[in-house]
Amino acid sequence: MSTVDMFSPGITANYARKMVELESRGQGDQLNALERVGREVGLKARALRRIINGETTPSLAVFGRIRAGYLNLCERHIERLRLEVETDKARYGDALFTDIDDEVKALAEKLRAAKENATKGR
Repeated sequence: MSTVDMFSPGITANYARKMVELESRGQGDQLNALERVGREVGLKARALRRIINGETTPSLAVFGRIRAGYLNLCERHIERLRLEVETDKARYGDALFTDIDDEVKALAEKLRAAKENATKGR
């Protein structure tokens, strides 16, 4: 499926909403999270909020930037998880974390493939 086939304002809004939720550091941080996510995707916080609320229809280019930003955010979260697992492996031994380590690696590989497909427009 190409990017054009899967594009919709609803999908774009969902990506943006998830990014703001993941980026928010708790109650009262929504506006700051909108600012941080906006910088990530090249939009002002107000424009991002309007997309999330369905007040505006994003272009295909904006969809691409938001999707790429979402995948980048996921990649950063996976890297943090990988570092936590590595720290715990060093602290408690490899045997306890082998399965988790394998899952994190598999998740990172799936994300890499998704990013590659996104850049190809598939």
